Amino acid sequence: MEFETSLADATIRTAGPDDAEGIMSLWNGYADTLVDFDERFTVEEGGREKWQSYFTNSLVESSRGDILLAERDGETVGALEARVIGGHPVFNFGKHGMVYGHYVHPEHRGEGVGKALIEAAEAWFREKDMPFWRIDVLHGVEEEELYREYGMKPMEVTYEKEL
Repeated sequence: MEFETSLADATIRTAGPDDAEGIMSLWNGYADTLVDFDERFTVEEGGREKWQSYFTNSLVESSRGDILLAERDGETVGALEARVIGGHPVFNFGKHGMVYGHYVHPEHRGEGVGKALIEAAEAWFREKDMPFWRIDVLHGVEEEELYREYGMKPMEVTYEKEL
């Protein structure tokens, strides 16, 4: 499935099994960025293979999730995972959308790719009749501003204390 976006020179589409190599290239960059933020995000031995298996076996042609790819001139330049997650057992908090791993290759940042991926994710969630969607963002990263500009607001903040 291809999405309409604000980008004239790029396309956003759902990933298929043949996209594993391009996705893994971006996922490796995303994982490295997380490690720069906090070394506890170091990928465990075999972790990259586990993620690729998760993509191939759980996300390709899934009703509950997709990887959305941004492509420019045949190159995969950005991606995110759009997923439907379940409700809450106590609160009136039904199924909703969740974005994971929103990442744009550093050479293509500031060109609207990240925003186009967010627009596509929102269209994906609307198609699935989700009442709202969320994204977890590392605190203090410049990308936080993108989500605010897109009209999103912070809902929860996670505090952490090492023991």
